Amino acid sequence: MRRISALLVLAALAASACGDDQRDGGAITISQTAQPDFLDPALSYATGGWEPMWLVYTPLLTYRHAEGKEGTELIPGLAEDLPEVSADGRTYRLKLRDGLEYSDGTAVEPSDFEHAIKRVLNMQSPGSSLFLGIRGAQQYAEAGKPAGDISGIETDDATGAITIRLAAPDANFANALATIFSGLVPGDTPFENLTKDPPPGVGPYVIARSQPNREFVLRRNPDFELPGIPSGRVDRITTKIITSVDRQAQDVIRGKLDYMLEAPPGDLLPRIRRDHADRYRESVIAGTNYFFLNTETPPFDKLKVRRAVNRGLDERALRKVAGGLLKPGCNFLPPTIPGHQRRDPCPYGDPGGEPDIEGARRLVREAGAEGARVRVWGPKQDPGPGLTSYYADMLREIGLDPTIELIDFAVYSQVLGSEKTRAQTGFLSWAGEYPHPYSFLKQFKAAAITPTSNQNLAHVRDRELDSEMDRLNAEPDPLRVEDAWAALDRRVVDRAYVAVYGYPVRTTFFSDRMDAGECSIVHPVFGNDYSSFCLK
Repeated sequence: MRRISALLVLAALAASACGDDQRDGGAITISQTAQPDFLDPALSYATGGWEPMWLVYTPLLTYRHAEGKEGTELIPGLAEDLPEVSADGRTYRLKLRDGLEYSDGTAVEPSDFEHAIKRVLNMQSPGSSLFLGIRGAQQYAEAGKPAGDISGIETDDATGAITIRLAAPDANFANALATIFSGLVPGDTPFENLTKDPPPGVGPYVIARSQPNREFVLRRNPDFELPGIPSGRVDRITTKIITSVDRQAQDVIRGKLDYMLEAPPGDLLPRIRRDHADRYRESVIAGTNYFFLNTETPPFDKLKVRRAVNRGLDERALRKVAGGLLKPGCNFLPPTIPGHQRRDPCPYGDPGGEPDIEGARRLVREAGAEGARVRVWGPKQDPGPGLTSYYADMLREIGLDPTIELIDFAVYSQVLGSEKTRAQTGFLSWAGEYPHPYSFLKQFKAAAITPTSNQNLAHVRDRELDSEMDRLNAEPDPLRVEDAWAALDRRVVDRAYVAVYGYPVRTTFFSDRMDAGECSIVHPVFGNDYSSFCLK
């Protein structure tokens, strides 16, 4: 949860500089702090899974391998062309490319698309909501019969035709077809988590080995060739799971690691920025950092308490804990997403200024919530403990009684997404599945509240928000209704459904073996593009 700005390298330059020259090939070792949530395209919902799997499981549609707005352009993936959409916006027609094979040599069939969507729905994936608009998908999901049929998907293995019929127009459905969840897998792939033995895919890389909580290995697929999708530079990418970001950063400096997915620790950042500027960069990405507030659980069922939390946040302190890798703000929609209209003034004070602790205390007292017990959730991995500790201290300062619950990031979304947990509040960072305001705001829809894999952790049930979101989502071009999306953004902030404190800054830190200047693309959706990596 699974991404722009501060661009240093245009994709075209990267491609021309790194294509077909003598630097292609070789092996690199990179790292993540925690095991990706899943290495199964039907289930993964975090950057740690999406960043590598984008290169393994190509969907019917995908995004151009480029930075900034160019990287948000939809292009054909396994389909021959972009979909033909009916006048009423309900029918999508595509044709599978001829002669496609999975990494194990199995032929790709149009019917594999329906199987991939069935896996998402049957396994209660966090991506399910993207496809429930397909005619018959809701009934399939509720029936709980894997062998059942999704009536709105018709495929013809003889002609390659794929027809998808929606129950209602959905201007974002083409983006849904470009997510990792839509990545094709063979039609006999089991309906179970395959992280330990990921299924074959179609892409420039193959997951050659997966040892959860230790490492996984990507191997370049020598037979891969698709227009518009790079074939990859290095032959082998080994990802090590190393819990200490300090150790990771030191290993990158020494050349024992070639890249780290997480940001270097704050105490090392000044040195890295100063001494290793030629292989380090920062990019503001399309994401939002915030604390969710469960509006159906005391004390956050009271608007005054939720507003108190927003008033009490000190973005300067949070930015310091995050090592400076944070752009303060109070909009929920980040600056690179249509509908972002900077709140000036912000209803809770200057995002980069002094917090209103006294005002927050007064609101808590007026709500009759003084001393209310609050369990604060956060991930064990940095900067989670620091952010969570600061947040708990602030809640205590404004009159609440917090305790901290830290859990491993690999299970963070599953634990919080279970209704059994009844999570009150905690840290989240939202990147959206695709670069559109609906992808950010849909988490607040009442329909997103589910027993497992719940995305609406704030438990928002706002009929006006739901209906207006549905209306706007029928408009293919979000820029034409940008003011209306901005109004929904203001509603989320004004009703304090969450406590926003800024937008994440993505880092790229390479060893001196890597060519950071010419072979590095930071994609707006998927993060660092491994297919652009190359050695000096």
